[in-house]
Amino acid sequence: MTNMREDRKKAFRNALGNFATGVTIVTTRDEHGRPVGLTASSFNSVSLDPPMVLWSLALESPNMAAFRRASGWAVHILSADQEELSNRFATRGIDKFAGLDIQDGPEGAPFIANCAARFGCRPTFEYDGGDHAIFVGEVIDFVHSERAPLLFHGGKYGQVAAKAPAVRPDRIDQDGAFGRYFIGHLLHRAHNAAFAELRREYRRRGLRSSEYTVLVSLGLGDGCTRDALLARAANGGVDLPLEAIEQLLARGHLVTEGEMLHLSAAGRQMLTELMAVAQAVQLHFEDSLTLAEMTQLNHLLRRLSEVAPRGRH
Repeated sequence: MTNMREDRKKAFRNALGNFATGVTIVTTRDEHGRPVGLTASSFNSVSLDPPMVLWSLALESPNMAAFRRASGWAVHILSADQEELSNRFATRGIDKFAGLDIQDGPEGAPFIANCAARFGCRPTFEYDGGDHAIFVGEVIDFVHSERAPLLFHGGKYGQVAAKAPAVRPDRIDQDGAFGRYFIGHLLHRAHNAAFAELRREYRRRGLRSSEYTVLVSLGLGDGCTRDALLARAANGGVDLPLEAIEQLLARGHLVTEGEMLHLSAAGRQMLTELMAVAQAVQLHFEDSLTLAEMTQLNHLLRRLSEVAPRGRH
């Protein structure tokens, strides 16, 4: 896999930042060289070094065979003025590329112009996500612009706007037990439920929670000292034991270069597989909750992190 210079890492991170609760079109070419494309509702980043992204496709999709055979595919984050294009690529039985002046990117997939961002990928992994297949790819080329992204909320398209302040009840109903309304208990139960499947998967691979945290922390930006890694984990609220690092080094999931820690090829592969599991869990929640509920949940969880008491006695 290719390594990325620090300046390109920053540019790649900025490109990923264009994706809000957005809309993407994924393109490739079938075995006969014909362009294939569809609107996809799921997209996420996996790793910055190597740069990797993932998206999912329903198993019943008529385009499944084309993407499974493809040597390259591209994810386009649509800009705010591409609503018509989103609708077109979500419709079956039409020539979706009619009237478009398309050229292939370096990965061999059709390029759609004027998007907020585009990621040309080489397929690296496919994961079973229930009724979806999750495709993971290494980004070999990307472009991004200052165009505002197209959003989809509550069954309607929209654009980026300031978030409304969180609304909470003026008082809590007093007729229940403390654990029924204390936010800490509720969050703890929700956390355990959300992580149950992922926890089973990393334990099945012989990892402890602390070792999983090390892999994820390095996946956010590979190459850092032990102290920097501990600080990175602490920022996420995790008190990381040094033993976790030593265990991963002993198993060959990490390698050292001077004082710097890096993911090994085996470590990157394991992280990729675990992130695919996490994406399957994310898809389950997105299918179970409305878009409005997911948007509000994400907003409120971030707000809780901001307003939580720190060091008060």
